[in-house]
Amino acid sequence: MMVFVTGGARSGKSWFAEQLALESGRDVVYIATAQPGDSEMRARIAQHRQRRPAGWTTIEAAVDLPQAIGRALTGSGTVLVDCLTIYLSNLLLAAGTEIDPAGRAGAVDKAIDQIIDISLKEKDAYLILISNEVGMGIVPEKVLGRFFRDVAGRANQRLAAVADEVYLCVSGIPVLIKEGTASRRRAWPDAAGRGQTTNWGTPAGLPLNSKNRT
Repeated sequence: MMVFVTGGARSGKSWFAEQLALESGRDVVYIATAQPGDSEMRARIAQHRQRRPAGWTTIEAAVDLPQAIGRALTGSGTVLVDCLTIYLSNLLLAAGTEIDPAGRAGAVDKAIDQIIDISLKEKDAYLILISNEVGMGIVPEKVLGRFFRDVAGRANQRLAAVADEVYLCVSGIPVLIKEGTASRRRAWPDAAGRGQTTNWGTPAGLPLNSKNRT
């Protein structure tokens, strides 16, 4: 089963995907794609590490994401990838700054093909993919930025098309935009502390403690 979680920066994607992984009740493998290139990114990575449960297994896969997913997505475990967009950026920048649309787009298409094939083969496993909606802001000034926006947008479309469920996170609220065969329902306490069961994707389904979500 594949769940695709997308949204803008600081929209609550990672937090929500981590809740899905926790509530799966399975062993979790967390695949991180970010690289600590500067102090700000090191701080972000440290925050994510502190938030993850100690029992989770972490794999770092900056440029070999399909291979990492293939190794981790076996049996009936849960694999959480955070995130596809950074992986695509790493993949494109690994070839330098010179634009080669056919070559680079082909490399991305091949990687997405591999991820889709793996997820379809491992039907009992649970794959959660986090990505970013990169086309909702201003048009990038540089050619490479525009190329990355287009490539990432196409990758998102392909993965969302085959995913069993798709969520769009907006201002910390996960909105279910593609529903699978089994609807996810979760119980959260209301303001009086009483349990209330709601579907993800509604304001009532938002937990009270919403700090530090990314």
